[in-house]
Amino acid sequence: MPSAKFVVFSNAAAGRDDEFNRWYDNTHLREVCDVPGVLGATRYRVKSLGDAAPRHRYLAIYELDPADPEAALGRILERAGSGGFEMSDTLDPAVETLLVEELARSPAR
Repeated sequence: MPSAKFVVFSNAAAGRDDEFNRWYDNTHLREVCDVPGVLGATRYRVKSLGDAAPRHRYLAIYELDPADPEAALGRILERAGSGGFEMSDTLDPAVETLLVEELARSPAR
């Protein structure tokens, strides 16, 4: 069964990266992973390739239940919209999200 991921690009509010990362790692990741259908998550720092700075400095990838990723995503969005997550003012509101589904996988050599 192909995997599905919920991808979240984000930034910290200006000058608040340390606070943002503590909140995201210690609170927000756990809260989102507690949503039924979310199997786990990994966070990354986004690095630039070349001279152009990336629009977002951070990336979180949430692994969703491949049997029904849309239902899992719906539960995340419902909880977010109803105040079910402890949000932080360290999060810049210009967040970008995507749902991605696996098309193909190549074995490692």
